[in-house]
Amino acid sequence: RQLRCSAKKDVSGTGVIVDARGYVLTNCHVISGGENPVAILADGATVAAEVVFTDAAHDMAVVKLPAGRKYQEMTFAPASDLMVGEEVIAIGHPYGYTNTVSTGIVSALNREVAMQSGGTLTNLIQTTASINPGNSGGPLMNINGELIGINSAMRSDAQGIAFALNADMVQQVLSQHLSAGKMAHVTHGLTCHEVVKDEDGEDRVQVVVDEVAAKGPAAAAGLKRGDVVVKVGGRKVSNRFDLERALWDCKCGDEVSVSLRRDDKTLVKANLTLSRGNGEPITAAATAPEVAWDMDQVGTPVSTQK
Repeated sequence: RQLRCSAKKDVSGTGVIVDARGYVLTNCHVISGGENPVAILADGATVAAEVVFTDAAHDMAVVKLPAGRKYQEMTFAPASDLMVGEEVIAIGHPYGYTNTVSTGIVSALNREVAMQSGGTLTNLIQTTASINPGNSGGPLMNINGELIGINSAMRSDAQGIAFALNADMVQQVLSQHLSAGKMAHVTHGLTCHEVVKDEDGEDRVQVVVDEVAAKGPAAAAGLKRGDVVVKVGGRKVSNRFDLERALWDCKCGDEVSVSLRRDDKTLVKANLTLSRGNGEPITAAATAPEVAWDMDQVGTPVSTQK
């Protein structure tokens, strides 16, 4: 999806639909400082978009498309098992050339880049896929068409050196800013992490319970540390973001079915009775830098790399 904002001059970038209800992920520097964001959909329709949140420290933002239709969302893939040399695909709108596809490889992992406008982005994917102004916020995909990163930065003084936010960090930030507490004012009482299994298959990524809040809905339903959350309210759960958005349409007092795997084999059914969440905004850590983006540098060249 192409995104445009009105600022001192029109700025355009790319976005990824991460939820079928119309939530589009892009880079913060694509919309920061702009007004009246507009999205151009794959079918050519132009619609107004509403900013849901911006997170300059992680160079992420989400906008909401109009309700009334079901949008096609992208599937997240784990970034923790990416390999150097793996083939990747980038899609975007460089210099206004819409729906441009380029290919490359993963050149390196866990890179850090210091931005010219200040601040540092960490745990990045370095790629040789062609990234130019207008690609910002677009998907970096594996050969299966799954989202492994969000294209974010390039070196203006080199060729074949570009960077993407890795998908693991992206879905974690989404699960904070778009939590069930903030979106529906309910809480499930779980703290989880993802585990990537060696074997292929639809259950390769598992969401494992780390903590169960005392007297919370999950504790009342009998969930335990070490349980693997498989499905919540009909939605298959492959990451923490899935767990949160499974409850967006719920309200306090609703009973939600949960399927989980215990002791790595037994499938257990439980019912969560949701309690009220505080909906407090979750902000970046105090040590995270504030980034002042230069709107003339969409595509954001970097000054150093590590």
